[in-house]
Amino acid sequence: MEKITIRQMKKADIKKLAVMYAEVYKVFDVGEKWDSKSAHKLLAYWFGRQSDLAFIAEAGGKLAGAAIAGIKPWWDGNHIVDGEIFVSPQFQKRGIGSMLLKALCLKAKKKYKAISFDTITFRSTGFPLSWYRKIGFDEVKEWMLISASVDKILQNLD
Repeated sequence: MEKITIRQMKKADIKKLAVMYAEVYKVFDVGEKWDSKSAHKLLAYWFGRQSDLAFIAEAGGKLAGAAIAGIKPWWDGNHIVDGEIFVSPQFQKRGIGSMLLKALCLKAKKKYKAISFDTITFRSTGFPLSWYRKIGFDEVKEWMLISASVDKILQNLD
């Protein structure tokens, strides 16, 4: 098995990572239809927002996965928020997601004194929810993700 290394993401990595991100969502088919163009926009957004909390995994010199998130000041301290953790299907089940998440959390704790990681995942699929629960994430019963189209909001505000 190849040696796995974790390093800071570089802006130049985003193009290849966007292709991988779209592939991951195609393979795991959770209902989101990412392509490399939309994935590039998302990863570039996160990189521009918080590049110091952007990490990639390499296995044998090949890109294997990435983790990227942001810091949000909250009433009780800084929280790591949202972000993305993804591993190429060919490199799954090797602990790479855990390694990436650990690097991200260590940096966020040291640099920003982060106390919590708040994120969104899929309820209807076993994975990655089972992985998140295994490493200590719990559902926040008081919270609910809500969404509306901007057009619908504007229509209802007229």
